[in-house]
Amino acid sequence: MTQLSAIVFAVRRAFAAQGMALSTGHAQQLAAAALGHNNLASYQAANDDAGLAVASVIVVDPGRLHDRATGLGYDGSAFAQALSAALGARFPAARIYSDHEDWLTDVQNHFELAIINDGHVESEVAMTNGTFPRIDIELPWWETLDEYDGDDLSTEIEGLVTVDQDDDRAYYGHEIDVRATLTVERFGRRLFGDYRLEVEKASLRWLGEPNPSF
Repeated sequence: MTQLSAIVFAVRRAFAAQGMALSTGHAQQLAAAALGHNNLASYQAANDDAGLAVASVIVVDPGRLHDRATGLGYDGSAFAQALSAALGARFPAARIYSDHEDWLTDVQNHFELAIINDGHVESEVAMTNGTFPRIDIELPWWETLDEYDGDDLSTEIEGLVTVDQDDDRAYYGHEIDVRATLTVERFGRRLFGDYRLEVEKASLRWLGEPNPSF
């Protein structure tokens, strides 16, 4: 547990600097909870320590941490603050999120922008005579972070990219059907890596008519 041990050491030092006692065992249990596990044994069995070393995104589980901290008689907010600082210092290139909803909002925004900037989609948008392309997607991962079977998060979406139409230009259509696969690399229960987009198909709804191929 090289990574967790280093994080726990930093957190305990931060607590000590504020005159607060925190045992190594309790700090380990709280850190494991913050990373999505019910106990330290679960963290160890999942081999999340190896994932922690390579993750570029770390998402804290505030609910589980708060429950565990309350049970052990600690202030969960103080631990979360110290933990985030310790994670940031040890993994300066990683993005640390204090809640999975904040993270998923960023993931959703990332993929929406990636879709409209994809070359296949841009080619279809160029045929519309429209401006300001946009798409709204809904990710299915809001309730799945407790489950990890070693696989990445991946989902296929079908959506519509829409544009604003200039009334002074010829109208060829303002909607583009898009089918794409969205993947988030995963290294542990709350540990993630690269975001990958594969646009499988993009097709303008010519003159606003639905595409029979979608």
